[in-house]
Amino acid sequence: MGFREISKIVASLILGATLSYGSGTLANLHGTKGQPDKELGLMVKKLNSIGFDAVGKNEHIETHYYNKYKEKNLDLLNFYPVVDKELIRELLLANPDFGAYAPFNLLAFKKMAKDGGDTTWYGHLDADLMLKIIGEKDEANKKKFKDMVAKLDKLVIKEMKPTKEKILSFDGELPAKPLLKMVMKFDKPDDIEEFVEEFIMKHDGLFAKKEFIIAGFLDLKFEYGDMDLAFDKYDAYWVSSLCHFGFSNSVFNHGDPQAGVFAPCSVYFYIPKGKNELHVGYATVDNWISTTGIKDSKKIAYMKEISNSVEKAFEELGFEKESDSSKKVETPKVEKKVSVAKKDEVKKAPITGSSNVSSQLAELKDMVAKLSKDVKTIKKILNED
Repeated sequence: MGFREISKIVASLILGATLSYGSGTLANLHGTKGQPDKELGLMVKKLNSIGFDAVGKNEHIETHYYNKYKEKNLDLLNFYPVVDKELIRELLLANPDFGAYAPFNLLAFKKMAKDGGDTTWYGHLDADLMLKIIGEKDEANKKKFKDMVAKLDKLVIKEMKPTKEKILSFDGELPAKPLLKMVMKFDKPDDIEEFVEEFIMKHDGLFAKKEFIIAGFLDLKFEYGDMDLAFDKYDAYWVSSLCHFGFSNSVFNHGDPQAGVFAPCSVYFYIPKGKNELHVGYATVDNWISTTGIKDSKKIAYMKEISNSVEKAFEELGFEKESDSSKKVETPKVEKKVSVAKKDEVKKAPITGSSNVSSQLAELKDMVAKLSKDVKTIKKILNED
């Protein structure tokens, strides 16, 4: 076999691997032709039949964008932050960082007809991606979480009866610190519940001044007490769904509605039992930039600006970054076994074709460059509505 033939085989393997495997999956979206408002509403009502709750029903957000900014670029944008309180309890007791996705967002969106939008897409962050951002290592806990998410997917498919499906993938790796975790130490209060209430009022007031919206609130410590379920590891645990309307309009209403799988941001707070420490954590915007395909430099700069304002707000409240920084999280690499000739066979194999090695390498380089361009085109086609 000549050099040219070997080069073509290698290049085809590269192309095949590129199309079949991304560095990670952002979301597996299902689609229904048209705009199934009624079906979405009925599906959400049935969440409690599988133990899930919709913490919020933020429907037709595109209408609010139009009312405030006079910009309409979507026919539909719905956020349903969902959580299975009973199943997530055991995971929170094992790792408080599961609060980053307690709840997580069930997204539905439809682009306008002028942008090729004839399908409503719905789905959520890939379960493996959520686990990587959380930083969970325990295999048993990972399985429990994935089984919980799979239960939701089964209901969505059963009720929505989708006719289309597409996988959104990304290349590269997550940020070195997918979660921003901070802690605030305080003097022991006479009444912990009163302390928490005063802090929440102060927190909400500060973020309101910075034009943020609390799109949802879940006091898990209270919920588990009401459900007669043990949650003694924490003196307090709650989750706020944080949203910045200008931020969300600039991203979701301007070409990247798929990034809504990350919204609204679940900011989790907890006080370990008997400790005078209030911890806060959330998945950073850097995760969005690494995975959602957003490329516009001005948009990214604005996203980072808003992200920095969140961190500064927590610093104003008295928080400092935790010293225990998480290790770099890398997406799994797919290895393919390729049959390779033995050393002696390589030495004996005759080289056919041009004897000029430089020209051969240049030819291969041009071939790979062309394939890379073709792959980008194919990916663009696959990701279109």
